[in-house]
Amino acid sequence: MNERPMRPTFAFLAFLLAVSFAATGQDWPRWSSPEEAGFSSQAVAAAERAWQALPDAPVASFFLVYKGRVLASFGSETYPYWCHSMRKSFLSALYGIHVDKGNLDLHATLTDLGIDDLVPLTATEKQARVVDLLRARSGIYIEAACEAQSMKDARPARGSHLPGTFWYYNNWDFNALGTIFREQTGRDIFEEFNSRIARKIGMQDFVPSSCEYFYEVVLSEHPCYTFRMSPRDRARLGQLLLQNGRWGDRQILPPDWIEESVQTHSTTGIPGRGYGYMWWTYGPAFFELTFADPRLHHLRGYSASGYGGQAIMVLPGQELVVVFSADVPAGGDIDIEETAPILETILTSPKIVDLEAVRVKAKSPTTLAADRLRSVIKIRNRSSERSRTTQLSVYLTQVRGLTREAIWIGEATLPALGSGERKTLRLKTRLPANLEPGRYYLAAVVDDAKANYDLRRDNNVAVGKKAIRIPG
Repeated sequence: MNERPMRPTFAFLAFLLAVSFAATGQDWPRWSSPEEAGFSSQAVAAAERAWQALPDAPVASFFLVYKGRVLASFGSETYPYWCHSMRKSFLSALYGIHVDKGNLDLHATLTDLGIDDLVPLTATEKQARVVDLLRARSGIYIEAACEAQSMKDARPARGSHLPGTFWYYNNWDFNALGTIFREQTGRDIFEEFNSRIARKIGMQDFVPSSCEYFYEVVLSEHPCYTFRMSPRDRARLGQLLLQNGRWGDRQILPPDWIEESVQTHSTTGIPGRGYGYMWWTYGPAFFELTFADPRLHHLRGYSASGYGGQAIMVLPGQELVVVFSADVPAGGDIDIEETAPILETILTSPKIVDLEAVRVKAKSPTTLAADRLRSVIKIRNRSSERSRTTQLSVYLTQVRGLTREAIWIGEATLPALGSGERKTLRLKTRLPANLEPGRYYLAAVVDDAKANYDLRRDNNVAVGKKAIRIPG
């Protein structure tokens, strides 16, 4: 759903005055050629020609980062495009910082926080929690600032759903979260984004004074908070999330918050497209609808998205950040049907490998902390391309899946494998001496170092069927 575009305001004049002083931070590193990154110059050139043929290309931009370096850039990198609904994902990042510091309580209700509106909320509506608003599940269906007609048309009847029970892409939720943030932290959203995130990750063009609060005083006391941001700065935010909130030697965003934010908390009615904490999430079913090439149908990712085709898409398994920008006031409006074939041309140009962790098995069902654990891992190259030499990592996990809490216990070198070739690795790894007693599963991750351009990473993990017992 789209958010109504903002009109140009005098805030942009302040931007013009300040922009010459905004170039802080180093410029993006770049691949010397697509071939250096394993991609094709011909494919990137073909994608650029297709981009330039779009009717909105003069007022739009494409920016692609692979493994932290710019791979392709079409159009302006520095123009401060309106971000529209991407603003919500930016605020989500700030929430993560202040939740971690204890300044914001996800389980506080609107009653607890004293939040109301021009149209008074009911006692039931005031039971909505902050986390319900982050998930767009407040159950509050009244008018809000900056709503597109599509939002109004889809709005459920007031009182039709209890807080937390139903997803509806709701500007009331998003705007009220802005008010809650300012009241509970005592901070301005734009200045806080600048000091907590933009400066620390080296954004070059971001200026808080180019942003503004937009009120529709006859509808709501909660304004929308509108950002302007250049493509190269948008990509830095995507890269920050790709790096689990870390930039250089600084932890800018809590990694647990990122993991929670980009999980699918709600389905949205579009196959494979979900919603997290003000981030859109994407699974294979979405990419099956988006791309023609079946090798791209196993992708997973998330994005900040906004009116006119704005997007910061992160594909973690491929270490890719893709930024689409359009100048909506100038008539820019790109859509996925136009941009997907262009992106597909680039993404399918490298040698695509499909390494699969077929099976992992511990040789002993019971062992002691600090003892050696013997394991057998079977791997297969399912693609038609020869893989690169890479690493295989082994973890212990208390659930039958790989989570952030998994315990790394060792690694081995996986040699290059030809098309269809299989390999069995036998490992001896020493368990941590401080390992808590309990039941654990053995998990193996193929190409943990991501040395290969593998577009199907859902089969790179194998988890043992039987648990290993660590006695007390």
